[in-house]
Amino acid sequence: MNRSTLLRAAVAAASVSLLAACGGNASADGEEKKPSSAGSTPSGADAFTVTHVGGPTAVLEIAGQRILIDPTFDAPKKYKSGMSKIKGPAFGPEKLGKIDAVLLSHDQHDDNLDGKGRELLKDVPVVFSTPGAHKRLGDHITPMKSWEERELKSSGGTIKVTAVPALHGPDGVDRGADGEVTGFVLSGKGVPTTYISGDNASVKVAKQVGDRIKKDIGAIDTAVLFAGAARTPAILDNAPLTLTSKNAALVAKDLNPRKVVPIHTDSWDIYSEDIKSLVKAFKDQGIDGKLVDLEPAGEKKNLS
Repeated sequence: MNRSTLLRAAVAAASVSLLAACGGNASADGEEKKPSSAGSTPSGADAFTVTHVGGPTAVLEIAGQRILIDPTFDAPKKYKSGMSKIKGPAFGPEKLGKIDAVLLSHDQHDDNLDGKGRELLKDVPVVFSTPGAHKRLGDHITPMKSWEERELKSSGGTIKVTAVPALHGPDGVDRGADGEVTGFVLSGKGVPTTYISGDNASVKVAKQVGDRIKKDIGAIDTAVLFAGAARTPAILDNAPLTLTSKNAALVAKDLNPRKVVPIHTDSWDIYSEDIKSLVKAFKDQGIDGKLVDLEPAGEKKNLS
């Protein structure tokens, strides 16, 4: 059974009920029948969608703004770092459409920011990332320390962007793989509170972030989790650098978001686990109904 079939089976009933309540048209497998338009502008300030491009790269349309996560748009190739991209993006930058901001978890690794992704940053008005990324990439990067807040304003409203801790390695390591990484939280009036984990592999760190979000902001509506249990022998003795499937499920169960968007599980040779193991882990925890089916890549998915 392929990835798409697994996830559709898990979320079909919930999707049909949700779409019916909202007045949408759903097929028997729970998918809303609307034309795909990855590069178009949102239908309005109430739009809340995700389009998975590949690997960690996705476009969130939220509160009238289009936000790009970790841009990777290269064709398949091997990098000097030793890692290889084995599958190209669903579409290139030329079909991306207008982007209001980029959330860059870190710039040190090709699988989170590749060559074409770096070129794209020059054309985006706002790029939020780590202080280290600001030093390496220049003043176009807005540095954010953990729990620092910034605002994105548009006619659709204001999105508060909060940088949150992430550990690029398992519990017990210091700074993880090659220095700092960051996650993000999007929130605000009329904005679904959205946690974006970044390359975090620590259940403990994710729980701490979740506890503070719930205390300071409120319930988490959607969690975008970087999974795939990325590993490389050269770093931390092949320890997982992103969430394992089991740990992603444990994080999701603790955070208890309405929806979970699973990314960073495909397109690169560094992943030791895939979407099938992720679905199984979520089923084992009894929360597979929270998973959003992102297949086919490049197709806009409704998160409302």
